[in-house]
Amino acid sequence: MMVGMNEYAHDWVTAEGTLNEQFITSRQQLYKGMNGKYVERFTVHTGKSYIFKPLTNLGQHGRERWISRHVLSVLPSIYPQLIASSNEEIAPEQSWLIYEDLGPLVHQSQETEMLSAAVHMAQWHTLWAPRWDELPRVGQKPPIGNMLEDLLGAKESTGDLLSKLGMTLSASCWDEITTLIQTAETELPLVLCHGDLHPGNMADVNGRLVIIDWEHAHLNTPLWDLYHLIDLSHPLFPRHVTSQLRDRVVQVYLDGLEGFARKVKRVSFKRWYEAYAIVFSLWMLRLIDSDLKNPDCVWPEEQLRNQWNETVGTLGQCMKQLFTE
Repeated sequence: MMVGMNEYAHDWVTAEGTLNEQFITSRQQLYKGMNGKYVERFTVHTGKSYIFKPLTNLGQHGRERWISRHVLSVLPSIYPQLIASSNEEIAPEQSWLIYEDLGPLVHQSQETEMLSAAVHMAQWHTLWAPRWDELPRVGQKPPIGNMLEDLLGAKESTGDLLSKLGMTLSASCWDEITTLIQTAETELPLVLCHGDLHPGNMADVNGRLVIIDWEHAHLNTPLWDLYHLIDLSHPLFPRHVTSQLRDRVVQVYLDGLEGFARKVKRVSFKRWYEAYAIVFSLWMLRLIDSDLKNPDCVWPEEQLRNQWNETVGTLGQCMKQLFTE
């Protein structure tokens, strides 16, 4: 759904899908997408500013527009409104979106922000609309089952990684992890997942939680969104998560589900999450390792090493919680 539509919005963008200098007074690059195109804040002659977002990932063509119209329109106002977009028939390289400008976004990843997001997440996980069946069942990373298969298929390198960290998982531990993952995938429902809820996609705007970049929304189990909310590390947005904070966020999320008349076996859910986090974190460590070895990686080495250390912290905490507590 597009609200606050400006009749002149299409004049602000050229036929080639770039900002039209004739109609704007200033522009500011915010970040670079995977294809090298920049998301920008721009100001028009009225003095009002907006966010210009060209397609930054060709594989997502049309997805964000569809999400805005069919998914976000039924959620509480925790996202920026879509003001205008290119025609659906236009080539992907020329497509674009214009969002309202919420002002500077403060990415703090503090406890209050995470807990607020958990409450909202419980709500969008209980919503359903028939048209959402069109959403994919896979996000931008492989499904958790594929991650588990990758780790088990490379037992020697996985074992070497754990040994490097001073950790170990016995065959019986892997059996338990596998059983928990498979049980969770069977017993938990498919829900609407944001898909990429890392700290950079949550922000405080004048005391209001805002969640941005829903283009990776898909159907998955709740554990996907929860892992991203609590434990997914990001090079640009460092944070420190403790076992106590993790438990509190999960409990607030489950309280939220019960508020919408959704019951979950809390002890089982907690163990499912811990197994999920172990597998996801090990998979992420292998990914970060490959980034560190890639001379063309866009992330600076220091930031990647911070991301590595955060992920190791999550892995160690969840292994301890699952197997020794």
